[in-house]
Amino acid sequence: MYAKLILVGRLGRDAELRSVANGQVIRFSVPHSIRTSTGEERTLWVDCSYWRGTGESVEVQKYLKKGAIVLVEGLPSVRLFTRQDNTPGAALECRVVNLRILVYAPTEAVATPEEVSPPPVEEPLEPPPLPDSGDLPF
Repeated sequence: MYAKLILVGRLGRDAELRSVANGQVIRFSVPHSIRTSTGEERTLWVDCSYWRGTGESVEVQKYLKKGAIVLVEGLPSVRLFTRQDNTPGAALECRVVNLRILVYAPTEAVATPEEVSPPPVEEPLEPPPLPDSGDLPF
């Protein structure tokens, strides 16, 4: 049997870094939205866990910010749980095997109008003159 889950999506919040006995795990969620036949849109959040060694996790985690677009490949699993109102629930999880950041999260620093210099004004270019060959061959 072979199971693989491939997701591409925008992170809904910053990734969390947690230390465990044999390294560290980065936890983040990627949404998957579908539109039903009635026109209602439903979003399924896939909880992802990326297990790595200590140094590599810290380096990757600083780029996994809210708004970043990632491509995730991994092993799917379903976690069953009971909500606070005693109703059963299920969550789709992915143990990440391959992670690729496609687009980094936008920065929150926005320049004020005083800090932004206007683009330089360029003079229009004149086309070079045609060579004067005298008689034209056609």
